[in-house]
Amino acid sequence: MRRLMLTLILAGAILNTHAATPLEAGFARPPKQAHPLAWWHWINGNITKEGIRADLEDMKRVGIAGAQILDVEIYLPPGPVRYGTDAWYEHVQYAMRTAHELDLELDIANAPGWSASAGPWITPDRSMKQYVWSEMEVEGGDVTVTLPEPPSREGFYRDALVLAVPANGPAPVPEEELKRLERPTSPTPIRLADNEPIAPEQVLDLTASVNSDGVLHAPIPKGRWTILRFGFTTTGAKNHPVQPEAHGLECDKFDADAATFQFGRALGRIIRDAGPLAGETFAGILFDSFEAGFQNWTDTMPEKFERLKGYDMVPFIPALTGRTIASREESEAFLRDFRSVTRELILDEYFGTMQRLAHEHGLKVYAEAQGGPLDPLICNERVDVPMNEFWMPRDGGNRVVRLKQVASVAQLLGKPIVGAEAFTARPEEGRWLATPATMKAPGDLAFTAGINRFIFHTYIHQPYEGIAPGFTLGRYGTHFGRLNTWWPFAKPWMDYLARCQFLLQQGETVADISFMSNPEFGYGVAAKYFVSPEGYDYTICYPRHLAEMTWEDGAFHRPSGWTSRVLVLLSPWRANIATLRELKRLVDQGALVVGARPVGPNGLLELRDHGSEWEMLADYLWSGRVQRREALEEVLEKAGIGPDFVAGAQDVYFIHRATNEGDLYFLTNQSSDEVSCQADFRAGNYLPELWDAVTGQTCDAPSYEIREGRVQLPLELSPFGSIFVVFRRPATAPSVRAASKEILASVNVPGPWEVAFQPDRGAPDTIRMDQLVSWTTSPDPGMRYFSGISTYTAQFDLSAERIQSGQTVYLDLGKVCDVAEVTLNGLPVGIVWTSPFALDVSDLLRSGANTLQVAVANRWVNRIIGDENLPADALYAEDGSKFTIGRLADLPPWLNDPRAIKKRKRFSFATWHFSDLAGDSNLIESGLLGPVRLEFLRP
Repeated sequence: MRRLMLTLILAGAILNTHAATPLEAGFARPPKQAHPLAWWHWINGNITKEGIRADLEDMKRVGIAGAQILDVEIYLPPGPVRYGTDAWYEHVQYAMRTAHELDLELDIANAPGWSASAGPWITPDRSMKQYVWSEMEVEGGDVTVTLPEPPSREGFYRDALVLAVPANGPAPVPEEELKRLERPTSPTPIRLADNEPIAPEQVLDLTASVNSDGVLHAPIPKGRWTILRFGFTTTGAKNHPVQPEAHGLECDKFDADAATFQFGRALGRIIRDAGPLAGETFAGILFDSFEAGFQNWTDTMPEKFERLKGYDMVPFIPALTGRTIASREESEAFLRDFRSVTRELILDEYFGTMQRLAHEHGLKVYAEAQGGPLDPLICNERVDVPMNEFWMPRDGGNRVVRLKQVASVAQLLGKPIVGAEAFTARPEEGRWLATPATMKAPGDLAFTAGINRFIFHTYIHQPYEGIAPGFTLGRYGTHFGRLNTWWPFAKPWMDYLARCQFLLQQGETVADISFMSNPEFGYGVAAKYFVSPEGYDYTICYPRHLAEMTWEDGAFHRPSGWTSRVLVLLSPWRANIATLRELKRLVDQGALVVGARPVGPNGLLELRDHGSEWEMLADYLWSGRVQRREALEEVLEKAGIGPDFVAGAQDVYFIHRATNEGDLYFLTNQSSDEVSCQADFRAGNYLPELWDAVTGQTCDAPSYEIREGRVQLPLELSPFGSIFVVFRRPATAPSVRAASKEILASVNVPGPWEVAFQPDRGAPDTIRMDQLVSWTTSPDPGMRYFSGISTYTAQFDLSAERIQSGQTVYLDLGKVCDVAEVTLNGLPVGIVWTSPFALDVSDLLRSGANTLQVAVANRWVNRIIGDENLPADALYAEDGSKFTIGRLADLPPWLNDPRAIKKRKRFSFATWHFSDLAGDSNLIESGLLGPVRLEFLRP
């Protein structure tokens, strides 16, 4: 009974009747920017104009606002349209013109592949670089030796410096450091050696005494010395997964000139050919998550280091080989400075250059600016639409923290749209298992983390008609697109996402707590560091964000509109002098700061030149002005900051947005059980409204109570259900207790049912079902393995007495596997895709005979399992690793021959063979399972 409670509440409450406000209008008809986008993978030259048009027209039909092209290879035999050829550019421009015709956005990855910025045009001198070195011990005196050349890749090596240091014992290189030297896994050594520290003045620069052949001739003081020939080579990182014609080295991420060259070669012709569509239909470029590994050098690294850190790095360069210079504390400080410089160079030289060039052509930058050396709280400063990613079936914990990092920096910087690569799937969660209902919980959880625009992973370009489910992204991804069984019924789910995303794009997220993390923690900082008391949301910032913070009216503020009530310092941490000065400024204004004292200064200059001021500031701040982390709840209570939202149910998550019209809360039940709770909001004397994004209905809450600035109302949420609670209008009464809308009668629709199956899928044309059972229970293999749409038709009679004026009647379909479209008496009722599978049929019923039709779509899995019993007509690889076993070995000769396709014995075809789907034990319940009944509500 409780499954219908939210629906009944909405039906029984008074609907808003005043003229639509902007918030209401946008909820009713979400603008283009609120609709999801899709990654549109073009795979290994298998592209057709017919497929391009069909894909884009389908996106328009279901409510996807546009596509982002990623040209990849990924385990598929080559097709005819090769990357970089005139034919390839012609297909890109055809897609652009078609998107323009359909009023769709079209973006493209900044380079071939999904990671990262590379191509065959990048030579080693423009590639990502790492430092390398060789060592030779000599006796002091007039030395002439040929220095061994350090290891290199791609035949590329350049000298940077030659230094001599006292040979005070070897600097042992641990096994993991040797592996790192093969390709950097971090910018600096894993750890320093335990040998005697070397004084900076003992580091001799002999660079000028070495000729081009590596011959050193120089006078060196007496004693044993180690000569370090220090240089750089390419990391050898290349883009992937790409057509061979597109494969090449990654551009130097520390060099604006290399980034400029890369932009011109990868995007220049596309922009020129687009003409006036660039900056209009062609709206942006995309950077996927970074998989190119670490870089730790560039040609002018010493000069760039000195510009950013204010001191000469040369005396400390031996620390990059694991040696201790001056002292362990000073060497560690230098290494922190070095890592900081690598982050700043990626920000300015790479993302900064790419964004500047994009803006010159009217393009915006979408980026998952994380992975490897990329820190989203830094790199997104040079990104227009910050993105992250979430995976099926549902990621919690660390994934939520990573989503929040991106949402936090977007709000800190005043960027209203926060994107996500949405519903990415590994093979065990992909392979056509997903439905709108199974995607609701992970999508809703991402909403509560601050994501407000989904970009589907993935809508594969389907070049050929007549074969389904068609092309895949190898073994990965959730299968969105026009060849999926339930896709004809996808639009209401898209409408749900668009309504949610519109509301969540309004105003600012309300988060009482801001955790001040540290770049040294990096992107992968564990969720255990970000634990807030129940009822309080949080955001994340860095010390670099303090400078623009002010403390006014009991809250931190930034010019972007970001606010927070308490700043919590993560520990252990190190602080530079600027951070301590900013903290002093804020606490002197009365700011609430909580956390442990830093363990010491951060950078080398902080340690050397500001030690006394650093200690003085730290003593001042931690003499009672900054409070203990353990006292956070006490601090909140003392400041009068009560919980923002309390559900009384641990599986209900929330996000709170403050807008110009009022406050809205999005609530999601993340459990498979129904939840009945007394929701409690810190909303003041305002009337609660319920906005249901599934149906688009809005109403005033029928029951609520206001006590001391808090609003309480009973809520019933179905399994994985969600609701927006909106506070805009002052309440006229402190409490309302409306009578609940009772179910007066429940009438079953017993059947029998005539079931018609979608043709050409192996099932019988029609069957009669006296009872509703899963198709998988049928002895007929055509029905047991059926995947597609079947239409159930039943007749039922209603007496004239049953049809009363003014009453509300809901058709409850019971259990549906998986999506259903309902028609009653020849008129469309709607599509249901999530619990409760119920629709209002009040105005469509009639006395006497009624005809009900329910078209139900299941998943592709069952037909694929059944086809394993039929002769194979495509060859899949059976050798290799888990990443290659199952790939299509050759494109079948019948692939683009409609007549040959009609003669096939199999009913499905995909470009990846999921062998573990074989066997009837993997069949998934399918069809309309009911019970189907009419629920009559008391007028």
